[in-house]
Amino acid sequence: MIRTALEFIQKELDAYITDREQDPSNYAAGGNVDLKSIVKPDGTIDVTETSHVTIMLVGIEEERREGKRPYYTPTDDKQFMRLNPPVELDLSVLFVGHNSDYPTCLRDISDVIAFFQANSVFDAQKYPGLNSTVADPVNKPWQMIERLSCRLCSLSFEQQNNLWALLGSKYMPSVVYKINMLTIFDTKGGDKTPSINEINYTEN
Repeated sequence: MIRTALEFIQKELDAYITDREQDPSNYAAGGNVDLKSIVKPDGTIDVTETSHVTIMLVGIEEERREGKRPYYTPTDDKQFMRLNPPVELDLSVLFVGHNSDYPTCLRDISDVIAFFQANSVFDAQKYPGLNSTVADPVNKPWQMIERLSCRLCSLSFEQQNNLWALLGSKYMPSVVYKINMLTIFDTKGGDKTPSINEINYTEN
């Protein structure tokens, strides 16, 4: 599901930048945004000169709410399967501008901010392509997304320093967004309970 969300954001952001810049020589459709780690396994920085922005997941947090209860889903043998409450996640996503021309790099980051300003919420009704990368939605419904909500995460100088030190790189123009209400829900396992056929109620 995390992959589904970030691949969708990559595709939509790429289309937005292509349309906004309208410069086929520098902003070719499908080649403006990468989804990958900017750090190779050996610790060196890995950015593609032909692209403009790289998307990288830099943190995962649980969205804690009171009152979450187990789910019950019907089975083929007319019973109900008890499923644990879903885990709701907040993703911290880094958008890095790395074009070799610095003014262009700044413009690319401005495009990222403008994209989320215009599209702070994504849902399957307004964006039919939200789950287009899910290979098997029938048998793997847990990979599908109903809604994504995005907001700018303002980092202090200390937090930025810690982040880039963790990545092992000098600062590059970038911005971090929180993408929340991403639900991880295992529909494969659970305890079966007998179906409810009748409820007797007696008033005293």
